[in-house]
Amino acid sequence: MGLKTVVQQIDRLENIKMPLPDEKPLIGFAFPTHGFNAAPIMLRFIAGFPSGLGREIFLLNTRAGMKLYKRFMPGLTGLALVVPAFIMWLKGYRCIGFRPVDLPSNWIPLHPGLRKKVIDSIFARCEPIVRNFANKILSAKKVYRGLLSLPVDLLLSPIALAYYVGGRFFLSKTFIANNKCNNCGICIKECPTSSIRLVMDRPYWKLTCESCMRCLNNCPQRAIEAAHGMATLFIILITAVNTKLIMIMMNAIGIQPYVWWWKITSQLVGIAVMVLMATLMYIIMHTAMAIKPVNSLVRFTSLTTLPFWRRYKYLKEKKNNSKTK
Repeated sequence: MGLKTVVQQIDRLENIKMPLPDEKPLIGFAFPTHGFNAAPIMLRFIAGFPSGLGREIFLLNTRAGMKLYKRFMPGLTGLALVVPAFIMWLKGYRCIGFRPVDLPSNWIPLHPGLRKKVIDSIFARCEPIVRNFANKILSAKKVYRGLLSLPVDLLLSPIALAYYVGGRFFLSKTFIANNKCNNCGICIKECPTSSIRLVMDRPYWKLTCESCMRCLNNCPQRAIEAAHGMATLFIILITAVNTKLIMIMMNAIGIQPYVWWWKITSQLVGIAVMVLMATLMYIIMHTAMAIKPVNSLVRFTSLTTLPFWRRYKYLKEKKNNSKTK
């Protein structure tokens, strides 16, 4: 259509090119769902956007689509569209497009990567949907398809908030590098939030990890795993400590458990304890991974080590393909 377009990638929030004050472009945000919300890096990017002065924007959110036999299963958006739209409205922007798209789920710790045939069919279904959305937006039509799932999205808001406050920090402490790791540094270089560093010559995931799965998918050695057994142990220990701690606090203060403010306080304390304990236990486990029996046990209890547990992308294959061209 002869339109001048600029695609801005926001990895590490570096080299960001913001629109100039005298420009009035149509601005679009395309981003994935992260724990029924927009990823923290996306929210920080939106929060740092300049005032809108009546500029028009559209939001295109991808969420975890699946396929059950021949039926396409939609993902769940939660607050992933509502919160960014609200922030941009406060900044003076007018939202003319508001739509989710059900692309293949990439939550590899929960399930294997989808088969290529399934991925191709999901893409084939979504391409005309996205093109139709784009055509309407460029024709100055308003599209608010995302509002159809708003009742369900609002019901998910407590889960989205709990995940944003505490759950994502726990999830960041479930990634490990097994003994196949050769310290190539690809995971550190490719991490969009700079959340991986070397500790004791082994990749270490910081609390800023946003579980985008790029490291797990891109590791040419398949050395990065989601440690399910380790995570289960963490949950058991954290739950036991939290329960005991809350009982001690209740007895010390002498209050009843049904008092509303106590419920909120205990939940916040529980989240803080969970994050602290997960971090401490992860440090211990990371150190213990240098011991071969411990390394083998962690690998043995990680589902992602199973041969059929597919990833989505291999840098080794990508390099080989580039050499043949």
